[in-house]
Amino acid sequence: MAVLLLYVGICVVPAAIFWLLDRCYHAWTGVRPWPWSEPARDIEPSRPSSHLPLERLVADLHRLELEIARLERSDMPAKVHRLEAVTLAYDDTLRACCVILELPAPPARRLAGVDRLVVEAELAQAGLLW
Repeated sequence: MAVLLLYVGICVVPAAIFWLLDRCYHAWTGVRPWPWSEPARDIEPSRPSSHLPLERLVADLHRLELEIARLERSDMPAKVHRLEAVTLAYDDTLRACCVILELPAPPARRLAGVDRLVVEAELAQAGLLW
């Protein structure tokens, strides 16, 4: 029992004192104790960036398409994760092109194969080639 009291005295009591002092300081100053304690209300949800020029997005589409083809042929470690990351970037770039050309952008972040083909066909009908 004496060992347990010694443990509490050495470990738990100083931690509790510092925690209490921290709470008192933040209550006195009115500052939030942690930045993650309340969600930020002034941050808008992320949207596809349409501030990039269309030529840059077309070049990105071409580069990402070549990268997908290269990854599908490779034997690199973590091939699935690399391919997923490049595919998500490709889908985001397709979405940004749709926003610039004022086409209906796909709602899902990750596009299925058929949905991706539909978006690519709509962009090609709008005159976008990559």
